[in-house]
Amino acid sequence: MAETIDKNRMAQDLAKAHRMIEPNITRVIQIITSRESETDEPVKLLEVNPDTFPSGILPIAFGASPPRIPFPSVIVEVTEEEFGKIRDGNLSLPEGWLLGDTLYSAAD
Repeated sequence: MAETIDKNRMAQDLAKAHRMIEPNITRVIQIITSRESETDEPVKLLEVNPDTFPSGILPIAFGASPPRIPFPSVIVEVTEEEFGKIRDGNLSLPEGWLLGDTLYSAAD
């Protein structure tokens, strides 16, 4: 269970760092799977960025960088329109991936 807590904290820290680099990000949502408790399962973030180009679901993987970033990570950056399609079920995340907690929303 401790691994899940650490991974969730890492997701929050990565979301904050990415917003600092790209301040126009309007939403960051953690992507979850049934394997979240496993240490080799990466932290996965869906970032909604109106400044990106529509490219569908294109996960970009990053390796861990201990001790600061102890987990590998995957970022999926989408436009507002693509995010709407994901919510409506017209654009799918990879099999087994689900939208989890919203870590940041510009509307909040």
